Amino acid sequence: MKKSIFRIALFTLLAAFLIYACAPTVEASPTSLASAYLSIEYSDAANLRSQLAYGTLKLTDITPEQASTLIPLWQAVISLSGDTTTASEELTAVQDQITAVMTESQLQAIAEMQITNAGLNEFYAQYGVTLPTPIPGVTKVPGSGSGKTEEEKAAAEATKTAAGETTGTGQAAKTLLFEKTIDYLTGISGQ
Repeated sequence: MKKSIFRIALFTLLAAFLIYACAPTVEASPTSLASAYLSIEYSDAANLRSQLAYGTLKLTDITPEQASTLIPLWQAVISLSGDTTTASEELTAVQDQITAVMTESQLQAIAEMQITNAGLNEFYAQYGVTLPTPIPGVTKVPGSGSGKTEEEKAAAEATKTAAGETTGTGQAAKTLLFEKTIDYLTGISGQ
């Protein structure tokens, strides 16, 4: 009896090994095309999509044809960013299409800019938008500022609104960089 249990176990183990060995290999999820040119491996690095957008705003050698091709892609980024059902792979696919339109020298120029979140905050500040971003080395204390009354909070919000400031919680604030990129490309394309 012990021999037959041992043989069954050995046979099962051998069968499992053979199935595993003959199974098709599944490659790891592909990396984005942008990551072949751009990096997030430096201090305070902005995400790849923001690097592409902000870097595009700083390039002076975009052709009208490139601009015409890039405009609908950036519009797709805005559309997909506003949809809560969008998978990250969808945004990465559009980001890869944007990357494919750019020349290698343009992508290298963007990489050399080493775009940071601090730099993006300066960009957003020009438009009265403040994005809540973590400060390196500072841990946010939950509930800080909660000592304000509802009236004080409402007054502070009204002051910001009157001054034309926008906080980084709305969709418009999240897509401002992409919208400005579209405006820039529209000027180049002549559309």
